[in-house]
Amino acid sequence: MTYKTFFKKAPIVSLKGQPVILFDGQHSSLLEALEAKKVKVFSECRNGFCGACKTTVISGEVSYLSKPLAELKSNECLPCCCVPESDLNLKLSTEGVQIVAKRQYAAENSSHKQTTALTQQLQITPKLAHEG
Repeated sequence: MTYKTFFKKAPIVSLKGQPVILFDGQHSSLLEALEAKKVKVFSECRNGFCGACKTTVISGEVSYLSKPLAELKSNECLPCCCVPESDLNLKLSTEGVQIVAKRQYAAENSSHKQTTALTQQLQITPKLAHEG
């Protein structure tokens, strides 16, 4: 057995190429994960109308938790009853949604600034010790 068997990468869900969700299994369906991130997806699934959440898949693959009742084209999915099997790019609006990449960059940039400041302090401290 290989390590890939044990450690499957969590799929990244993007909206029109902008990463918004690391699908780590905390939500039971793609729709729940999208709703948690405030992505606007029209759905009537909970009211008994299947097919309202039909979404265009730009790239990636999904697997279904239950057989979809609505008819789908090859480039469509029903987020209410599927989960991503691979990185997934959906044709949904990013309006009002926090993009993951920007937040990660800000965190990395902040961490880099802290490390740089600490490095500068360490470079100054030995000089002061030698001067005394």
